[in-house]
Amino acid sequence: MIVSTNSDNNKMYIDKIISKISLLAMAVVAVACSVPDKAKFELDPNEVNLTWYGEYDHEKHCMHYKENWAGCGWWFGDDSIRPAADFSAYDQLVVTVDNISTDTTTLFLNIRYTTSDIVTNTSAPIIDGQTTLRAKLDSVGKSHVLEAYVMSKRPCELVVKSASFRQATKYGRERELKSRDGYIDASEFKGYSDDALVSFNYFVDGLMIHVDSGIVKPMDNWGIGKICSSADINENVCRGRQIILKKIGEQSFDCRLGDLRYMIDFDGGNGRRGLYWSVWMGGHLTEVRMINTTIREAKN
Repeated sequence: MIVSTNSDNNKMYIDKIISKISLLAMAVVAVACSVPDKAKFELDPNEVNLTWYGEYDHEKHCMHYKENWAGCGWWFGDDSIRPAADFSAYDQLVVTVDNISTDTTTLFLNIRYTTSDIVTNTSAPIIDGQTTLRAKLDSVGKSHVLEAYVMSKRPCELVVKSASFRQATKYGRERELKSRDGYIDASEFKGYSDDALVSFNYFVDGLMIHVDSGIVKPMDNWGIGKICSSADINENVCRGRQIILKKIGEQSFDCRLGDLRYMIDFDGGNGRRGLYWSVWMGGHLTEVRMINTTIREAKN
């Protein structure tokens, strides 16, 4: 017969307490790990499942675009085979790609939906073989996202570094930038962070009618202007950004200031630094008028 002492009882009691604390700590960690970051939802480059006119290396996260307008990205669902993805908690998709070969001139980030005919479309400059593409989610379609993909205008190779759905950035008060005939001096951007939002505001009126065929086409997703360095407006010398037409009426083309820095600071040898932006009709029965350019500092 073994008689338990007070010391043994105390030790057993302490062991039980420690065990309960450990289990509680494990439960807290498990709960914390199961709660997603509502400000961001990461897409795994290993899970790229959509490609055409090219091949994707899942081990290296490298896409080889073999033809013009090839693409790769994520297919989420079409509501028939499987439900489309609900990203209604987010406002934008941000994709960063690296090691971009010089075979391409432009990359596009597109988002398609099952509940909307609108295709979210954006492009960004390629600087030193890298770019970050940011596309706003359609407010109606974002609860049923069909697919998201990076498309190249020309054959090339690139590595998908990261991709995430995020909530919208909050901004401070708006300030109109001084401009003359589309030129904005570099001094207008002093004191603002790379996350500040620059909005190029313009108005579109009329119909998009192809001159050759006379056929009325949808207004979405055709280029109507560009933004480039004011030091040299020749885009072959200083690569710019294409303004994408979205709708008839007043609208804006928004950019992070950080994505425009390389153009603002470009020195063409004539002492002029800043931005130049323009819009045009593009051979269609459409009137496009520039309104102004504004900037707002990011608050978060």
